[in-house]
Amino acid sequence: MAVGKLVFMDRPQTLALPVIAGKADYLEDASLRRLILEHYDAEHLSLRRYLSFLGVDPETSREIVQESFLKLNQHLLAGGDRANLRAWLYRVAHNLARNAQKSFHATKTDLLDDSLSAASESSVEEELLNRERMTRLRQAIAQLVPAQRQCLVLRAQGFKYREIAEVLNLAVSTVAENVQRGLEKLKESI
Repeated sequence: MAVGKLVFMDRPQTLALPVIAGKADYLEDASLRRLILEHYDAEHLSLRRYLSFLGVDPETSREIVQESFLKLNQHLLAGGDRANLRAWLYRVAHNLARNAQKSFHATKTDLLDDSLSAASESSVEEELLNRERMTRLRQAIAQLVPAQRQCLVLRAQGFKYREIAEVLNLAVSTVAENVQRGLEKLKESI
């Protein structure tokens, strides 16, 4: 415990200040903070989109993303493996989403954000066509089996089959099959 002097009414008094173990180490490790911030900057929006595809409402998805990064912080402070932090984050977010859906009976929201459907400078006709395309895409995606939908969304995020398998706790061959069948169903529907 650190001890400091406090002068009050011309009388020095001793004030005990607690020292928080581990905090100083964390504050000194700028590379750890930088690593977490880099991952946050790179992944927080795509994680929220992924959670949206899982049917998580926007507010809950923000909370899940925050909790995922808190868990990443704890994982790294505990000396956890840094090999594939992107897949690790998606796995944690996926599990938190499942837990939230089970405990709160979350309802599905729109699969795609309307801001993605049309550019702001398009004509009214182009916007209408884009909305119709997005509606057909949403309907086609909604018809997919959840495993196919999850695999396709992660693949669209740039994950390799091996990483998708790690996130969803599936065999790589199962991921490949889900992606293939999902794409075939989408082609038939659209």
